[in-house]
Amino acid sequence: MKILRSFSKSENAHLAATLLRSEGIEAVVIDDSAFGGNILGATKNAIRIEVAEADEDRAKEILEASRESDS
Repeated sequence: MKILRSFSKSENAHLAATLLRSEGIEAVVIDDSAFGGNILGATKNAIRIEVAEADEDRAKEILEASRESDS
């Protein structure tokens, strides 16, 4: 699995993962902030989406197209 994108808000990560799943891409949300972040307490962008390496390019295209349609 490869990190596709990091988020500061859990709901945004879950929405993006749901979009990817609806396109047939397995997406996993990993929320490090749920465990207190890192030892320095920084939790900004601690939530990330991971996808299979083979799906990375297509997943990036899907998220980019979604971002453009929101503009």
